[in-house]
Amino acid sequence: MPTPRNTTKSRRRPTTWSRGQTKTQTTHRYSKNSPAFKRIRDECQWRMYSYRNVYSQFTGAGTQTTFSPTNANKWLKFVHTGCRVYKFASKDFYKYFGTQWQTQTPTACFRWMKKQYGPGIKAVSKGNGTSWLVAATQTVTGRPFRTYNWK
Repeated sequence: MPTPRNTTKSRRRPTTWSRGQTKTQTTHRYSKNSPAFKRIRDECQWRMYSYRNVYSQFTGAGTQTTFSPTNANKWLKFVHTGCRVYKFASKDFYKYFGTQWQTQTPTACFRWMKKQYGPGIKAVSKGNGTSWLVAATQTVTGRPFRTYNWK
């Protein structure tokens, strides 16, 4: 049978201040609308709405979706790595990028967008219903990405 261990508790004495010294703490207050928070607000906003755009592909009304769990994970990884996921209704997508995409595949659209906007375009996919998803880095600043409303 093992022998019981002898344990001791160490006690620390509370810190005391010498005569006459007092501890003061300075509290800084910032305006919530300060321009210093703009970059942080913008990043929170596009991240939240990118997650929402992915989430909307496999939730909501109806019982079926063309979005597979593997595809959902792929799009989630885009947001995790700092890409923005833009969601366009078909009407808006055809207005911004051309009506030829009504009959073309998302792969062909991805190739065209990569030529048009550069290597910042990471993926293009047809989403749930009549929506289109585009994953792009922050370096893609052409219209409609620059003017995209995250609300």
